[in-house]
Amino acid sequence: MTPEETVARVNELVQPVLKFQGIELVETEFVRAGKRAVLRLYVDKPGGITLDDCAAVSGVVGEIIDVHEVIGHSYTLEVSSPGLTRPLKKAEDYARFAGRLIRLSRRGADGRVATLRGRLEGLVGEAVHLQVDEAVEVIPLTEIVRARLDPDL
Repeated sequence: MTPEETVARVNELVQPVLKFQGIELVETEFVRAGKRAVLRLYVDKPGGITLDDCAAVSGVVGEIIDVHEVIGHSYTLEVSSPGLTRPLKKAEDYARFAGRLIRLSRRGADGRVATLRGRLEGLVGEAVHLQVDEAVEVIPLTEIVRARLDPDL
């Protein structure tokens, strides 16, 4: 199974269980370095995730992966908060974090990637509205390469 297939399978098995517990699966990574494999889950919930939450998620996810034999060799499971620079992955994230400062990379028609930093105004239809300086940029979701919260320090 490729790393992408492993991530997809883990998400498929784990997301419903976490959602039932009120925990959002923000991002999943599976990395192999030689014989070493690491599965990382970034989780969140309203009010923030605690160390006890991470430990509970780790126990549940470990059991699910082992029962379904998703990873057929030894691996390290890491569960943590997405942190201050949480990635914005789903359309709902752009509505949820309206008013926050973000850093967004978009791919233009010429194929080049440009990075913008601004205040997220929200999602209108299938486009993100981002206040950059004095202008509002309208960025279709299909052009977004990656986006993250940017701490407003």
